[in-house]
Amino acid sequence: MLYGWRARIGHVSPAILDTSAEECRKLLPPGVLHVGLTISLPVQTLTPEALAQARGLIVDAARRLAAEEVQAIVAGGAPATAGQGPAADRELLAALRAATGLPCTTANEAVVAALRALGLRRIAVVSPFVPARNAEIAQYLAACEIEVVATRGLGLERNVEFARQPAWVPYTLAREVVRQAPAVEGVYIACPRWPVVDIVASLEADLGRPVVAAAAAMMWQALRLLGIGEAALGYGRLLDSLRR
Repeated sequence: MLYGWRARIGHVSPAILDTSAEECRKLLPPGVLHVGLTISLPVQTLTPEALAQARGLIVDAARRLAAEEVQAIVAGGAPATAGQGPAADRELLAALRAATGLPCTTANEAVVAALRALGLRRIAVVSPFVPARNAEIAQYLAACEIEVVATRGLGLERNVEFARQPAWVPYTLAREVVRQAPAVEGVYIACPRWPVVDIVASLEADLGRPVVAAAAAMMWQALRLLGIGEAALGYGRLLDSLRR
């Protein structure tokens, strides 16, 4: 067996690749390999200083992944550019493409594309973040003409605390936020570092609405860039849509 015989997806992460790597790998179809790389100075606490430093290291990491012969690159770390708005993602994407010569996406771009593909314009957001980070998400999405009606977060700042959360935590938060705002069209669960992908299908069944998880959006967009028309089964409407 040759791993990645179908495609190799490069994933730059500003944070340590632990839970997020497992989340992404579950979503990929046979023959597609997740090739993850953490930047040289990983973000461990979501402070403005750490996020600013991360933005400067993402392109270098992408260049190293290109040297490992990946065919597409996903730049994770949505908080690193969310506070600067969509223009910051466009600037980062241009730098990534120039440095690697490969099709690229960012976490924020992938999430917006996923929400639009599912027709979601009024949503609730769930995250492990502090209120300031959730406010940045809402502002970013508003600039993309997607209204965040309600948010719910855990108030955590240390990334390792995200990874230690059990899957029932985002599930419960999503249920609560939809009860708070029953008119929302769907739910976006931010951050790939807490365990989410295994609950997406159950949440969609229980809420009767689409659910977009950060890791799912990134892998969905990467598979689209590569022209691969499937993902692993059982992880929700977004990934299932690749088969249509």
